[in-house]
Amino acid sequence: MITVIYLARFAEELGMAQEELACSFDDSNTLLAYLRQRGIPFSEVLAEGKVYKIAVNNIIQHGNTAIRDGDSIALLPPVTGG
Repeated sequence: MITVIYLARFAEELGMAQEELACSFDDSNTLLAYLRQRGIPFSEVLAEGKVYKIAVNNIIQHGNTAIRDGDSIALLPPVTGG
């Protein structure tokens, strides 16, 4: 199992702060494709071309990264403020 954590406005828009998924994903791109195919609101919130960050086990990733059983994956929307 992996834990997918939706932070800030993602939690509001998706209606959940986190969920447990069977670990059938080799990498973050495969996970994102799975989430998008679930339809609205996932396909809108996580659409290709939208800006957001992915953290695996509390480390921000740049580009596609491997996912393993037991990992925690956080999806972070852009941060604004001054």
